[in-house]
Amino acid sequence: MASNRCAVCKILNETCAPMCIYAPHFPSNDASFKVIIQIFGAVNVCNILDNLEFPEQREIAANCLRYAAEARIRNPISGCHDMILQYKNILNNVEQDIESAVNELGTYVGHDQVPKFYDLPMPDDFLMTPVSLDSFIAKIKSLNEVQKNQLMQLPTAADNAPMIMNSIFGKMEDKNLKDGHRADGASTSAGK
Repeated sequence: MASNRCAVCKILNETCAPMCIYAPHFPSNDASFKVIIQIFGAVNVCNILDNLEFPEQREIAANCLRYAAEARIRNPISGCHDMILQYKNILNNVEQDIESAVNELGTYVGHDQVPKFYDLPMPDDFLMTPVSLDSFIAKIKSLNEVQKNQLMQLPTAADNAPMIMNSIFGKMEDKNLKDGHRADGASTSAGK
């Protein structure tokens, strides 16, 4: 029975009950628990997990404790805070790049023609599905040299942008639909 104890019960030198709340999150061979108790202490970890009602909450808490302990080992002074600052810095840089691109695009097509990011339709699961950009990327990869050159030429007026995009991507869709299949290989016949 002693060999089947979870990591928490081993450290606390207790018997591991069959329905032990720690066992699913810290199995007996979990090396990360030693790091967690080194940083937070076994009693504090137990108190955190004991105060949570649902197993899903305990799983999230156990993962957060693992992550925070590993971050504190890597960077004893600032731990997770340093990583948060790094990600905020990356996000700020991306936002500045977007603003710069919007301003540059506005000089070519007119600022009133540049779509605002909050106006663009985006499904709720956009970041969860890798398919969201796949069809667009596939279209770009399948362009011939002439089409790529046309796409790379920035339009001089707002009227030219839709015309160029439609001429390139409209032709691609027409070509791909002629054989009854879309660019992604799916049939357009709807079971006919």
